[in-house]
Amino acid sequence: MDNLQKEINQYQKTASKSVKIALISCAITLIFAFLSLWILLNQITATANLTKDIRILEQKILEISNNSKME
Repeated sequence: MDNLQKEINQYQKTASKSVKIALISCAITLIFAFLSLWILLNQITATANLTKDIRILEQKILEISNNSKME
């Protein structure tokens, strides 16, 4: 009976360690997922700002070229 109880305790310890490892793995995966999402959002924001800047520069170039044609 003692032998059976020792085996059960060992199985419970192993299962407990397995659950801890699985939870740690999930936490690490979530951290990487949030990091990837943050990087993606930063890239989208940077691209949107570049597009805005390009439009402003195009407008300035058009204004300059229109002004030079008028002279």
